[in-house]
Amino acid sequence: MGAFKITTILPFLSLGLLVSCVKDPQDIPGSSNGDEIFGIQGTLGNENVSIGAGLNQWTNLPATVQSDSIDSYTSLFSLNGCLQQCAPSWRFDFYQALPGLDDPAADFQQTIQVGPKKYVTSEEERRSYDILLSTHPGLFMSGYSFWADLNGSPSSFFHEYQSTAGYGDTVNVCFQSFAYTGCMYKQCVSFNPVTEVPCLVRIDAKLENPRYLNLSVKPSGTAPFQVQWSNGATTLNRVIPLQDSVSEVYAQVTVTDALGNQSTLSQTIRIQNLAVDACYFPIELTSNPHVNENPDAYKNRVVVTYVDENGDTWSSLGKVQPETSTLTIDGIHYYGPSPGGETAYVVDVTAVVLLTNSVTGESRTFQTEQLSLALSHR
Repeated sequence: MGAFKITTILPFLSLGLLVSCVKDPQDIPGSSNGDEIFGIQGTLGNENVSIGAGLNQWTNLPATVQSDSIDSYTSLFSLNGCLQQCAPSWRFDFYQALPGLDDPAADFQQTIQVGPKKYVTSEEERRSYDILLSTHPGLFMSGYSFWADLNGSPSSFFHEYQSTAGYGDTVNVCFQSFAYTGCMYKQCVSFNPVTEVPCLVRIDAKLENPRYLNLSVKPSGTAPFQVQWSNGATTLNRVIPLQDSVSEVYAQVTVTDALGNQSTLSQTIRIQNLAVDACYFPIELTSNPHVNENPDAYKNRVVVTYVDENGDTWSSLGKVQPETSTLTIDGIHYYGPSPGGETAYVVDVTAVVLLTNSVTGESRTFQTEQLSLALSHR
């Protein structure tokens, strides 16, 4: 729990404070006259938060955490100087804008400066998705078929389409086939890969008697589904009266699932000697997420982590931050040397951030009225 949970959120950064890459973290207590120089005042959900370093055994520990890719300036609020598996604790990580400068003071000033900061992109936002769509001919072999984007450009032959989509992207792709028998089949898919479950559709056709054709929509995806036939009908089933001379029926239906994914199927249904050829081509779509570890996403940004009394981690990385989330450095004041001889600063911050529980998935908004951190550079 605690510090060990944080390492699972940022696997490419060593965030434990008791490691060789940390330069002597030091306790920066409140002032000798009892004033709360460093502390947190605000709310977490409906609960008040009030912490003063130097009071009730709370301490505020600044440290510089280094890795191969990027450094962070860290401020840890914990009880009795705790450094690992601290519960409860609050942690603020400010990531370096221009890592690797020779002058530690210049590094620090590039990152810790008055003004707004961005939150590190969430785990969800840093995912990409490998998309694979494939199909196989139905009863009648295809004469010519291809995957194509919605602009009509063929993307890949051999009945397969493969691509990579990032967070926030929508996959829009069509499969179209013209069979030797004269059947036409086209299914267009609009898919948000974040949902990982596509919406696909097929039409089953059956002759009730020589004069009626029963079409039945068979959707797959996340129920409930909304159905819209080209004639305006919204039911799963549609019955079409047939004239004696009719040998072919054109059908088009759009299905939208509960996640907003959509599929539109257009096809001809051929009727010959009381048999039905629905020109069905089964389609499969898989979406496999993977995380991109891009250090650029961490430049000049911040992560807020809270570990509660139960040891559960609440992090700003848990979900996409809403537009109302902000963090601003309002002031930076020289404090003097820390007990270990490091240059220490008081950094005044205001913040609104959504923190998500890594165990339960519950989210709460943390909002500061006053937040004063101890930060130092190595």
